[in-house]
Amino acid sequence: MRHNEHSGRSQAAPKTQGKGGQETPPDARVQRTPEQWSDLISQRIEEAMREGKFDNLRSKGKPLNPAPEPHVPPDMQMANSLLKNNDLTPAWISDRAQILAEIERFRRKLRAAFAEHTDALAAAKTAVDQARIEHRWQTQLNAWQEEIRTLNRRIELQNFKQPVSFLEIVKLRLEDEIRRVRD
Repeated sequence: MRHNEHSGRSQAAPKTQGKGGQETPPDARVQRTPEQWSDLISQRIEEAMREGKFDNLRSKGKPLNPAPEPHVPPDMQMANSLLKNNDLTPAWISDRAQILAEIERFRRKLRAAFAEHTDALAAAKTAVDQARIEHRWQTQLNAWQEEIRTLNRRIELQNFKQPVSFLEIVKLRLEDEIRRVRD
């Protein structure tokens, strides 16, 4: 091994003309083993440190995030860090929160209506009153069925937007919601 070969430069290797008439440094043509590449890289890093090229790095002296998310593509990690550093959240998170709040509003409305329906049936004095209360209840159930259909379309779209499947929002079924209120 020649003395300068370890430093990645060979005195005997002249510069040559590459594509477009540009000079090609000898390093570009030298075949190296992985160990030689490692030595060259280490040497270049040490030279840069001595020259102070790492002195003004962003976040110097602050701990690095040791665990980037392995299942998130690098471009999304960068986007997420930009959002986080600016106290913003991705749109899918706020959309998800809105849908969950809407589901909870629907369930509260259903509980209140069911309690009112049960009280009205208990207070009904005649069969005609009971039939009128049941008819109103069936009309309300039909309206809720349509409301659930609209909400489920939003849930489906939201589930496609979310990057992780374990955050999937389960679609609503009126029968299940009524059963939940009764129990």
